[in-house]
Amino acid sequence: MNTTERRAPDVPTPLNDPQSAAGEVSFRQLAEAIPQLVWTTRPDGFHDYFNQRWYDYTGTTPDLAQGEGWHLPFHPDDVPEASRRWKHSLLTGEPYEVEYRCRRHDGVYRWFLGRAHATRDSTGRIIKWFGTCTDIEDQRRASDSLTFLAEASALLGSSLDYETTLAALTRLAVPRLADWCALEVIDAEGVPRRLGVAHVDPSKVEFAHELRRRYPPTPEEPYGVHEVIRTGRSVVFPDISDELLVAASRGDPELLRISRALGLRSSVMVPLAARGRTFGALQLVHAESARRFTPADVAFAEQLAARAALAVDNARLYSNSARAEERFRSLVSATSQAVWVTRPDGEVLEDSPSWRAFTGQPREDYKGFGWLAVVHPEDQERVRRGWEAARALKQSYELEMRLRRADGSYAITLSRGVPVLTPEGEVREWMGTTTDITAQRQAEEASRRLESEQRARQLEALRAQVSEVLSREDSPTGLMQACAEAMVRHLPVLALVQVWTWSREARALLLEGNAGSAAAASTQPSRVELGQLLVGAVGQSRQPLLVNNLQEDARLRSRVWAQVQGLVSFLGTPLMVRGQLVGVLAVYGQLPLEEETLATLATVADAVAQGIERRRAELSLQAHAQELARSNEELQQFAYVASHDLQEPLRMVASYTQLLARRYRGKLDADADEFIGYAVDGVNRMQRLIQDLLAYSRVGTRAHEFKPIDSGHALEKALANLKAAVDEAGATLVQGKLPPVMADETQLIQLFQNLVGNALKFHGQSPPRVLIEAEREGPMWRFTVEDNGIGIEPQYYERIFVIFQRLHGKEEYAGTGIGLAICKKIVERHGGRIGLDSQPGQGTTFWFTLPAVPAASPQGKTS
Repeated sequence: MNTTERRAPDVPTPLNDPQSAAGEVSFRQLAEAIPQLVWTTRPDGFHDYFNQRWYDYTGTTPDLAQGEGWHLPFHPDDVPEASRRWKHSLLTGEPYEVEYRCRRHDGVYRWFLGRAHATRDSTGRIIKWFGTCTDIEDQRRASDSLTFLAEASALLGSSLDYETTLAALTRLAVPRLADWCALEVIDAEGVPRRLGVAHVDPSKVEFAHELRRRYPPTPEEPYGVHEVIRTGRSVVFPDISDELLVAASRGDPELLRISRALGLRSSVMVPLAARGRTFGALQLVHAESARRFTPADVAFAEQLAARAALAVDNARLYSNSARAEERFRSLVSATSQAVWVTRPDGEVLEDSPSWRAFTGQPREDYKGFGWLAVVHPEDQERVRRGWEAARALKQSYELEMRLRRADGSYAITLSRGVPVLTPEGEVREWMGTTTDITAQRQAEEASRRLESEQRARQLEALRAQVSEVLSREDSPTGLMQACAEAMVRHLPVLALVQVWTWSREARALLLEGNAGSAAAASTQPSRVELGQLLVGAVGQSRQPLLVNNLQEDARLRSRVWAQVQGLVSFLGTPLMVRGQLVGVLAVYGQLPLEEETLATLATVADAVAQGIERRRAELSLQAHAQELARSNEELQQFAYVASHDLQEPLRMVASYTQLLARRYRGKLDADADEFIGYAVDGVNRMQRLIQDLLAYSRVGTRAHEFKPIDSGHALEKALANLKAAVDEAGATLVQGKLPPVMADETQLIQLFQNLVGNALKFHGQSPPRVLIEAEREGPMWRFTVEDNGIGIEPQYYERIFVIFQRLHGKEEYAGTGIGLAICKKIVERHGGRIGLDSQPGQGTTFWFTLPAVPAASPQGKTS
């Protein structure tokens, strides 16, 4: 049927005139030349022309295409929308535009963009529709690919349950990428396990599972999932031939029959790989759609597989890290990690016991943004900005900061926070942890100094050698020389090691240690002032100095010496103790020294500085102790000799003054009697003072060895000596159960006698009451002597134990002021302590400790 016969009689045909006919010929020549599908219609929409490309592409004939047959090649799903838009354009005259799938002559559908514009006469009436069909398959596929990748990425990132998401991915891929989609992952036993399979016809999925159970893949196959996982390379079959099906059937007729029945047309299998390891495969198959995979499809499938592999790897890493985190948490104390939850705006609302335990902040203090108060002042602004940025971007928060502990010290902490999102992507809350990483950072700082195994071995051996050297009882000069020799021995890169010490008296650095192959020929002086040469520059700046162009440095004393010895580098490290310079460690190398060497020798230098200073202190302390012991011995000997030798002349003075008192009392005037009385009293007090001084000196010189003593029995002997004083004062003595102790019995009796005598002497208006008790304190017994006397002001607690110290005049209370000093000396000789608790007017409690009798071991020995 031609267009003339189909034209409505009431429609004008301007193309009948010769001019229009010529234009029609020109148009058709142009339409046949362009690479698009071109068509025209009458004003009523009747298709009256298609160019030859239309017929070549669709495989239709003019009889089928003209009129209403234009939509026959269209995909059935796209015909309704295309017809609706075409009718709308015919009704309104508006341009026509629609995207649809058009079937090629070989049955393959491709996406096209159809457009049509109306041609009007001078009155505006439509006289013709001109249309084109443009192949947009590649653009549409690229757009669909990006959309699909975005959807797949969202799906893969939606859950850490990668098995579920991978199964969902296979359903997402069908039918957009293929008619069949299957995904395999290696399990713990190394066997491929199918996590998901999908088909355009869901009823066939179970058939695929049954087929897999009956015919599982074998590792010997030269293709398939095992080959892809083994090689990590994609396998593509653009066209699945019958020969391939025969080879894949492994000689099984039933499997071959099923394979042929499935109508497989094209297949691609790509590896799932992450971090250099292949652990699965993604397979796409075309069957019902009769499509074929192109190289672009393969590249896209590999992109999709890479994202799926990354999701699986991340999920596994997260699972492993979660288990590691759980194990790590079990090893961390409760105060080393705090857990917190905030609102979407970052304000803390919920109580966190772990935060309270770590920081000591009450809940009311850290609510809102009050937690910033325990952040170190220097870190607060940085922490606040980081937290605000994370909240604004809805991104995970991770920041190191110094956080104040409950005890007031600062800890280096790592704070991590993650947003918990709603299905709409809004932040529901923030959850985070704050972990004490002080020890971790300290360990990392130390480990950075040991970047190679060889350096670590050298450093460890050197440190051990230096520690061994510094533990010797040698002079500081000997120790420094030995340290220099150890460094040369364990660090062959060093040709010369020198240890210089800072002399405050000389105001200069003095050479104390000198070792290495270049030591004998060294031109370095033995004395260097601060600021002179390289060594003096280090001492003056108190900072390490690294020079790798030694022979060009103006501070070098002799360039010729450095050239002869082949020295090219210098490293000077100040030896510091408590911020004070004690010396300089100087090393020279025949190769350039790196910054790492500075860190390596810094540890050794610190040990050398501490060791030398410690040895100097030990020697000084030993000398001081020896001098003190000698002085104490001389003092004790002097006190003993003085008190002993004064006894005889003093007895003569006492005898004659007492004789004067008896013979001439009342025979001279009253002044004479008073003067004689003063002399007699002075002599008596001098005798008591000398006797007490003699007793004080004998605590250490005439003492007996310690042995188990019944302290109760010792107390009874002391009270017997004090019977007259007890009776005179009308005192009440209460004695608790007293234990055996390791003591000198004579001195223990004297100790009790002095303390109880003190209580009897310094009583108030009431008769004295004295309580003696003891209780166990570890390896010691703690004795107390409690009275109801006049008491002692707290500022005099220490003074009363000093020899000759008295709180009252001799007119009020007799005594020499030596008794408590003797008590202190006795207790300290026994390895104990002595002290008191008192309130003025309420009595005094003296306490002292003595060693308990050791318990017998099973072998009969004391422990």
